[in-house]
Amino acid sequence: MPTVAEAARTAEPCRWPTIDSVEESLRQARQAVNTARHAAEDAMGEATQDIRRRPLRAVGAAAMVGVFVGALVGFGVGWVARKRC
Repeated sequence: MPTVAEAARTAEPCRWPTIDSVEESLRQARQAVNTARHAAEDAMGEATQDIRRRPLRAVGAAAMVGVFVGALVGFGVGWVARKRC
């Protein structure tokens, strides 16, 4: 059953963005990028400390991820090769 949603119409006509609103959007975008960069740096620092504290756990986790990704790739290649023959 199709439904139709009516958009509320405003009394104001469509306005072009002003220089101030564009500058504000750029400032917010830069701030978001800087926040993400700082979060990534913090995560890398914590990962480095965790690897130094527990090296065997880190190697084990990397090996498990490698096995999982390898299994997925192998399954995908087998799936594609089976359909082509």
